[in-house]
Amino acid sequence: MAAKKNLGCFSFPAILLISLVGSGVIQTFIPISLSTAFVLLLLFFSWLLGKLEGAHEKKFYWRYIAYSLLVLILTFGLRYILDSTPISLESQKSNISESIYREKSLENGDSITLLKQDRKWIDNYGNTFHGKFSVRENDYITSKKEYFNKAQKQQSWGKLYKYLADSDTPRLDLILKEFTKIKEAKQLNQFEFAEMVVTFIQDIPYSFVFENACQPPSKYEESIKVVLEKCSDCCIGNIPFGIQNPVGFMGNLKGDCDTRTVIIYAILNYFGYDVAILNSDYYKHSILGLHIPAKGVYKIYNGKKYYTWETTNKYFTIGTLPKNFDNINHWYIVLTNK
Repeated sequence: MAAKKNLGCFSFPAILLISLVGSGVIQTFIPISLSTAFVLLLLFFSWLLGKLEGAHEKKFYWRYIAYSLLVLILTFGLRYILDSTPISLESQKSNISESIYREKSLENGDSITLLKQDRKWIDNYGNTFHGKFSVRENDYITSKKEYFNKAQKQQSWGKLYKYLADSDTPRLDLILKEFTKIKEAKQLNQFEFAEMVVTFIQDIPYSFVFENACQPPSKYEESIKVVLEKCSDCCIGNIPFGIQNPVGFMGNLKGDCDTRTVIIYAILNYFGYDVAILNSDYYKHSILGLHIPAKGVYKIYNGKKYYTWETTNKYFTIGTLPKNFDNINHWYIVLTNK
């Protein structure tokens, strides 16, 4: 009986708490997931408690193992249900493109949900590329929340673009890895790789991004009205400054001019390119600039030629601009990474 008295406070709820706290400690020293550490600790302490309680009778009490298994089944069952139900911002469901699908994956022992797209596109020189591009759903939601909370603090277009690129680049890691795979498999040189990245974005259909909620087509000027009458889904609203963050764009594929230039800027910056973003108040448009051996239209900045690149439609090569946007005097550089 003495053994039972000594174990009075060391009950099953106590080992639940100890396992929970201990799993966090273990994770700091051993590279395993929090859930794995919790399972191992809970089963170990359940075994130890059963052994100690039955020591005076020279037997083993299995009830604590049974309690643990029940807790684990309930916990992971609930977790599976929650993972299967998209956690979203208000109206997120309508913002996810039909080209995006959700897929379960394991990362460091934990189950995560990916927003995934299977893409196949052709660059401006007839080369075909394909890959599976993903962002984590949690990163999609978190990055948008952070952007919504912090965006009002940005003072200029350049600072806003830099904030979006810097904050979202780490969360684009799965996409960056896929680009790296394509680069190595195709043995692309510097220019070919930039062409592949830009045409990847050009291939995505254009969508308007508005600060306010999307309105019926009749509420807009003729150029916007015509597009929305043909494609009512080509609009996303209530986005700060009318520009999506890169992870948000990769999660729903809805982006306009500067949404596209910012994500390309972020990607090419990661791969070491000398890249810029050019805006025009006159044209109300944004394009990419790239300091690389090329031909065509360019803007000189700090003694360097940044060749222009239109990103909102297919078939535009470096150094070319649409005829209605082609006066380089109306363009100015708002951000460079060098």
